[in-house]
Amino acid sequence: MIKYCLTRIGMAAATILVIIIILFFLLQLMPGSPFNNERLSDEQKLVLEQKYGLDKSMPEQILIYVKNMLTGDFGVSYNIQPNYPVASMLATRLATSIRIGLQAFVIGVILGLILGIISALHHNGFLDTGTTIFSMIGSSIPSHVVALGFLFFFAFRLGWFPLTYDSNTPFASSILPTLALAISPMATTARFTRNEMIEVMSSEYILLAETKGIGRLKVIVVHGLKNTLVPLITTMAPLLMGLLTGSTVCEQIFSIPGIGALFIKAIQSNDYNIVITLAFIYSAMYIVIVLVIDILYGIIDPRIRLSGGKAGK
Repeated sequence: MIKYCLTRIGMAAATILVIIIILFFLLQLMPGSPFNNERLSDEQKLVLEQKYGLDKSMPEQILIYVKNMLTGDFGVSYNIQPNYPVASMLATRLATSIRIGLQAFVIGVILGLILGIISALHHNGFLDTGTTIFSMIGSSIPSHVVALGFLFFFAFRLGWFPLTYDSNTPFASSILPTLALAISPMATTARFTRNEMIEVMSSEYILLAETKGIGRLKVIVVHGLKNTLVPLITTMAPLLMGLLTGSTVCEQIFSIPGIGALFIKAIQSNDYNIVITLAFIYSAMYIVIVLVIDILYGIIDPRIRLSGGKAGK
């Protein structure tokens, strides 16, 4: 397991380096430069490019960026907050986006598991039909539409929650965006759990466990749920990353000072350091999540053995 983890970490580092190289290359193809102010003369733009090292060749820029990145220096903003360190700019924004994303993920997965199990145990019944309908609707409606509905009814009409995000009351301000973002993972988890649970509960080893006199609750939790989680885990990485990086519209609806809107603004203004740093953070988070999920396979299902970077039985 240790050898496998070290191999995956090395692959992750190489992948991130390739991503940074591709990003630098793509940014070079973008029209304009970070200094598109019409008031700046060509000489002034040249001085600014020399100041920030943008006049150097792309390989030199990449080496300088990677070297500084390893020390926690992600450069400064060119346009959004000129000369302000990118790391300081992202610190609070990243923490806010991750906190709300994780809250939505945990709530959505837990409630989805409960709904999926209940639906499977009442297969073809009223509860099963209701859960199936909810799963279809929850998976079809975009999170920002749900966010607008929550904002209108619970914040504007009823006044139970603040209309916009207030950093002085982070818990109350994050309830509505968290619930809005949790709908989609809850529906997806409920659907997968229901389908897998129905198949698992009708298998021969479950029947054998019941004939041995094992209690119904133990059969469901120890034998049924454990084997249901193995295929369900494969959906966790895209769900989590979608919540951590794809909540831009919800952040704008609730005026949340997160990283989604900042990313779009940085792309529009050619603020290279912010774009590259956020892309690096997104890539690192995704790779870490996939690695954790791979390790969870071996923990949840003892039949899975990780050896030499491959899963085998």
